[in-house]
Amino acid sequence: MARDESVRDADGPAEPTVSDDEQSEHSILDRRSYLKVASATAVAAGIGTTAASAADGDYEVIEARGQSIRIGSGETWENKLIDFGNRNNITITAKGSNWTIRNIGFTGTIPYNETIFGVCDSGSGTSVMENVYFGESTGEQPSGERSICIWVDPSHSGHLDVTNVNFNVPGNNGIYGSAPAYNGDGGTIALEGCYGNDCHHTAFRIGDCGMSIENCVSYKSGTRAANRNIWVWEGNYGGGATVRNSHFITNGTGGSVVTNGSPNLTLDNVHTDDGRGDGSNPQHFVPDGCPESGEEAASGGSGGGSSSPPSNDVGDSDEDLPENTLTVTGTGDATEYYVETTDELVADPNAGSLEVHDEIDGTSASGWVTTSSHVDGFRFAGDLHEVAFRQGSARIEVNGEVIDPDQYNGDEPELENTLLVDGIGTAGGTSYEFTVSGAVEKATVEGATIDDEDAIDGGHVAGGVAGWRDGFRFDGDLAELTVDGNARVLVNGEQVDPADYGQEQPHVLTLVGNGSAANYEITVDGTIDTVDGDDSEEFATVSSGTTVEGSIERGAQRFRFSGTLTDVTFIDGSAHVYLDDRRIDPDQYGEQELLPNAIVIDGAGTDGETSYSFEIDGEVVTASYRDASIDPGDEIEGRSATGSVDDELDAYWFDGDIMDFRLSGNASVDVQYNARSN
Repeated sequence: MARDESVRDADGPAEPTVSDDEQSEHSILDRRSYLKVASATAVAAGIGTTAASAADGDYEVIEARGQSIRIGSGETWENKLIDFGNRNNITITAKGSNWTIRNIGFTGTIPYNETIFGVCDSGSGTSVMENVYFGESTGEQPSGERSICIWVDPSHSGHLDVTNVNFNVPGNNGIYGSAPAYNGDGGTIALEGCYGNDCHHTAFRIGDCGMSIENCVSYKSGTRAANRNIWVWEGNYGGGATVRNSHFITNGTGGSVVTNGSPNLTLDNVHTDDGRGDGSNPQHFVPDGCPESGEEAASGGSGGGSSSPPSNDVGDSDEDLPENTLTVTGTGDATEYYVETTDELVADPNAGSLEVHDEIDGTSASGWVTTSSHVDGFRFAGDLHEVAFRQGSARIEVNGEVIDPDQYNGDEPELENTLLVDGIGTAGGTSYEFTVSGAVEKATVEGATIDDEDAIDGGHVAGGVAGWRDGFRFDGDLAELTVDGNARVLVNGEQVDPADYGQEQPHVLTLVGNGSAANYEITVDGTIDTVDGDDSEEFATVSSGTTVEGSIERGAQRFRFSGTLTDVTFIDGSAHVYLDDRRIDPDQYGEQELLPNAIVIDGAGTDGETSYSFEIDGEVVTASYRDASIDPGDEIEGRSATGSVDDELDAYWFDGDIMDFRLSGNASVDVQYNARSN
């Protein structure tokens, strides 16, 4: 409800009128000594009679000491640097028509419970306030002691352009411009390119009598009771209110777009984080041309901001950024965080700009987040070393994966070695296994991802890559390494050859006793040996590099070998025999003549599964030729074979000729005649 207009001073605008809720809450109306200035005490300081600017860079310094300054019709007041000192007051009144106030900066600490500018265009002209910087504030204004930067008097009947004004006064009010709409003469106001920082109660307050807010930003940190970004009041004149191309951030405190009554309000491209605009994902930036210091404003300079949000298009420069990404996302509570890395740390331009209270210091950063729409992004090299919350909590992601902050407590890393499986730039998938003599954990080495599919069991790791990287940290030595595919493996930054680690015998032959005492002889065309710690060490003897002899009744015995299994003979008794993970018939590996020819179906480097079938006019058996896998899903029925490969090899020995061959997929087929003699 509109309040009755206060009694005016004979020459000055009316005392500011506040809403009932503010008066009852803060009781500040009677204590405001707003513009009750007798003409005898008014000072016409530095007022020109034309619109000409002062010389570039020149400005007058004024110390606030309780004085009052008046600007009248057609006058220009410009290039002033006003020092509040320690909360000293100054009152500036602009009344009449077609006056101009520009290039005004404030330093020192804004006083309690005062109004700095009281203005109106009381004719039918256009008056201007442009390039003004209000600051600074400690943000400790007590309830009921908050000042107003600009008060627009109810007698405003013309038009007022407020352009590039920076209300950097945490805890204080920005512009109160609604009175002409509901309690005055219906004048209009257009705010363009203005910025408000933690203003309380409101940054931008207007009425719906043709007033507008455009290309403006109002930010609230969520750490103090900054009630509203904008407040639009219903008035008596029609004409509506328009807000467009603006960004309002609440961080969970107060409201972004708030109304009083039922104003005729149009929103166009208004981004908010509380759902009150017609857009989301508001960005925090100082609009283009808005000054960012008192001296800059007074000298006629303007800030290096932007009239649009910071661009996420970083072009080729993205290649120069550290590889790892780190994001801090609010979860609803005002949260102060601290992060530290072991190497370079920079802001991530793809995540928007950091806020004024976010800071990067070398390899550490600190800042504030509140709601889920508030995300701080970084890029870093090396490893994430520490995550801490001084207040609240937030979600932390590294390279797109959510992490547990408690695992990053700033302790020196105990695992000094790194292992990177690099699949970037390779075709097809790569599976890998390795074993270390100490502890091992997943790590974001050189931009590696941390994947749930990669399994760690003690010092043994198994996983896979396809166009990405897996990284690990470990201590001790790398004992075994097996790679099936084209990915590269780097240990402590140096590429290694998997053949230099672990077994040179890739195949495993397993005998499982069935309760009958059996004596056996096994022969391969490569090398064969018992397995350390296995029963084979006790019950078998390697009689040559290619043959073992032994006995079995119960339990299991394992042997590692290279090349091809050529003979399994039971002198007496029997046992179950497994080649790698497939049970075989020992009679197929007796003293029969070895089949001379080989056929290899190679799926390495292909995309997807390849199925095949073929028929021979002679004999055919599965083979481990060229270290091919022997898979349970591959079947031989008489002279026909069927199977499939994904990113591995299948091989067969055969004699005679191939009568029919069918292939569905991209695997290659290699037929070698007399392969054993090659």
